[in-house]
Amino acid sequence: MKLQAIDQASGKEGGQEIQVIRDNGAKFAPLLEQELLLAADKKAVDRPGFYFYLNREAPSLPAKTSMQTALSAYQANAPTPKPLSGLQKYIDDQLLSNPGGDRYNLDAREMKPAGSSSFAQRLSKDVADAFGNVRNFFADFFLGSKFCYRDEQGEIKEGRKRGVLAAVGDFFKDLGSFLSFGTWRPDGEAEPKGFRERLKFSFLKLKEAVVDDLLKGVPAGVNHMAEDTLLAAWNVAETVPDATIGNFTSGEKMTSKVFDGGQVMIDYITDVIPTGEGWQRVHAWSLKKWKPPILHNIQKPERDLEDSRWRFIRNTPFRKTIETIGSLAADVLTFGLFRWVTSSGSKPRQEP
Repeated sequence: MKLQAIDQASGKEGGQEIQVIRDNGAKFAPLLEQELLLAADKKAVDRPGFYFYLNREAPSLPAKTSMQTALSAYQANAPTPKPLSGLQKYIDDQLLSNPGGDRYNLDAREMKPAGSSSFAQRLSKDVADAFGNVRNFFADFFLGSKFCYRDEQGEIKEGRKRGVLAAVGDFFKDLGSFLSFGTWRPDGEAEPKGFRERLKFSFLKLKEAVVDDLLKGVPAGVNHMAEDTLLAAWNVAETVPDATIGNFTSGEKMTSKVFDGGQVMIDYITDVIPTGEGWQRVHAWSLKKWKPPILHNIQKPERDLEDSRWRFIRNTPFRKTIETIGSLAADVLTFGLFRWVTSSGSKPRQEP
């Protein structure tokens, strides 16, 4: 943009001296000259005036350039958010997996900002969470309940657990693939070629049917049903403090902290007991990579999208540590309980 300035008039004591500055035959010069002549009738000019016109031959800059510059400057100087700790990621993962978190709206896949809620909002949230976990109980018996998780971009996504009857159905599908030597493939795998490939495919399907579906899938579904029951009862219990001390700001904060923490603890216990999700991760092993249980999980990255056991969680060092300790402790307690049960009835009777 080219700007041309014209001094309107310069006042003198004895009269007025008019001067018009023309620039290459400017189009507005006659109009400006007429206006200046009218201004000469005054004894004094209040202030010098400056008139500008646009030279169309001059190249103009895009209007969005300034916006891009401002955005770049903002991004360069914007404060960097503090990364979440392993504990914070673990709490977030657990509160996303089941209804109950005070700030979590899983149906809408969003988190509400921290702040006070009304009496009706608190109680309705507790009741809705309780009904949500009851609904999950029946869903985990059939095809499996829905759950939420955070993807690599931090967005809340939705997945589905495998229910008890779904695992039983998968068992019969895999068993049929084994017995038919790969002729029947309901999971949509590529057809094996030759006797050797069919034999290998059949034994892999037998392993999936017995280990993944029957020994892991069915108990895992029962574990989820037990978790749903405990969480539903926990949500009902939360209505009492929410209806009483929750009417005060400090009481509401304390109730939210205690019951959110209790939900995380229930999730943790059901995760590390035998057949739980965390227990399965700790006891997973890789024959191909020669990695035994515990070590295989410890050497896993925080994100592993290939295996469903790790796909929906952030496997931080904090999670690895507490799940390893809890799973090994559960193994010791289970073994001790098994020995106590099997030996309690084997004591010989003493003659009176």
